Amino acid sequence: MSINPAVAVAIAVTGNFVLSLGMALQKRHVGWIGHSPRRSAGQPPDLERRRKGRFYRDLATWFLGFMLVNIVPAFQYFALMGLSTNVVGAAVGTSIAFTAILAKVFLKERIGMRRLAWTVVLFAAITAAGFLGEAGSSKAEDLSPVALFVFLGIPLIAGALLFALRAKLKGPRLAAMLATVSGALGGFMVFPLRAIQVAAQPGIAGALASPYLYAFLVAGFSSFIVIQAAYKDGEMAAVAPAFYGMQVLWPALASYFVFGAEFYPVQTAAFAMVAVCVAVIAGVHPAAKTR
Repeated sequence: MSINPAVAVAIAVTGNFVLSLGMALQKRHVGWIGHSPRRSAGQPPDLERRRKGRFYRDLATWFLGFMLVNIVPAFQYFALMGLSTNVVGAAVGTSIAFTAILAKVFLKERIGMRRLAWTVVLFAAITAAGFLGEAGSSKAEDLSPVALFVFLGIPLIAGALLFALRAKLKGPRLAAMLATVSGALGGFMVFPLRAIQVAAQPGIAGALASPYLYAFLVAGFSSFIVIQAAYKDGEMAAVAPAFYGMQVLWPALASYFVFGAEFYPVQTAAFAMVAVCVAVIAGVHPAAKTR
């Protein structure tokens, strides 16, 4: 089954808006983590009711965001029927624009002029990376299982190291590094999805018997855990560019090895610009929140 590329782009962009909305809701209501609804000693009854109400509102809204994030692979699965893995990965860059809007609406964050300028460049580079160059077919015979699992293992190891050093690397820079790992894992997920489509036996039983399904689940679960830690250490303005940038860069790089994607100089230059923008944006001190 194949889908018209224009329809596939629309599906991918819609999924990216859903992803951004889910992330914004999780970030806005992440405060319930590490707290308890149990009664606090000496707390006045009215304050206790408000505290419990806030806890359960945060929990419910955070869970809604969690559910939105977890339906995004369905959009990616269908988008991959009309686009190559690196183009679907690059399309995630549209989430930068959605996140900027949603962060202003939900989180009352300001980006700042320097961060805004580099975000615009990042968005342009992602657009160029996604649509300069021909889409590959990503057939079963092009798939390298070894490369696929290597590109899963690298961010998993990096994430484990960051958690081990977390006590020494606190603050926005740690948040950006954690978001980078989470973004790489999230971007990687298009590969097991495509591998299931081209290499697994048809049907649910074939997918369940495929190791690629479990690679997909490990990547998704790990990305989710790491991004929650990033939310606790930094604002969305610092987390989102690193997360989305690596969601573009990691599949762009991995495509050459996992599915033997062709090399296009202009497209590769666009991916390099994405890397520069991510590094600059992640290093800019977050602007003050509005009051």
